[in-house]
Amino acid sequence: MPHLAGRPLQPPCFQKTEWVHGQEFTASDDPDRTREPWEPPAFLRCRDPILQQSRTSVRELHVPAGEGQWPVSFAKVVYGVMEKEDCAELIARVNSKAFTPALINVGEGRQRLLTHARDGHRVIVDCPELAEWLLEVLRPHLLDRFPTGEALVEVNERCRILCYTPGQEFPAHHDGCFSKPSGQKSRVTIQLYLHDVPNESGGATTFLWGPSHGKLSCQPIAGSVLLFTQDLLHEGSLLHAGLKYTLRTEAMYR
Repeated sequence: MPHLAGRPLQPPCFQKTEWVHGQEFTASDDPDRTREPWEPPAFLRCRDPILQQSRTSVRELHVPAGEGQWPVSFAKVVYGVMEKEDCAELIARVNSKAFTPALINVGEGRQRLLTHARDGHRVIVDCPELAEWLLEVLRPHLLDRFPTGEALVEVNERCRILCYTPGQEFPAHHDGCFSKPSGQKSRVTIQLYLHDVPNESGGATTFLWGPSHGKLSCQPIAGSVLLFTQDLLHEGSLLHAGLKYTLRTEAMYR
């Protein structure tokens, strides 16, 4: 097992299900158990997000012109968003709920288990405390306003914590737009890496473009966040060894 904060990375806990390939779920089924109570990690009450913001640094990723479909397209890595011990606490809190197979959104509030299109496992929690904390840490690295006039409102409280084991991947896709009744829409994906994944283990987030199949990979580093506009084609590349824990949410605009 890889290490995190000086200790072996906690292995994932899996919730037993009897789901079958192609099975479809409605919002009322709540397959991700979002209505179950969940206790946020304690670091959110004692770790000052403004102080954490001052510890961050950023690296812009070069996405070839024309690959993004929006007036503004970008990808960047923000380092130092979370401390390693806080990442370990978040993983432990998520494991207390346990992972289930990751589903695919198919529209109108329905989800489907499509293992050929997506494997891996996830836990979904609604955590306003974590969303507010991330917004303050990441605010200098997010666009206040898009050229379309949409203004930054918040970070989505719906957090999806993903777990990949060897042999699993998420093939090329565009992240779906998350919409709220208030009119907010997601424009930027926030991918928080919860531990280091060595290059030789695979598991990068890889942007893809062009007829020549250009690639640009971002390898997970504990506590870093990959920010990118949701018009960019990308994949969760094949994990060869070890584990990969990440958290995905979005920056919401209106």
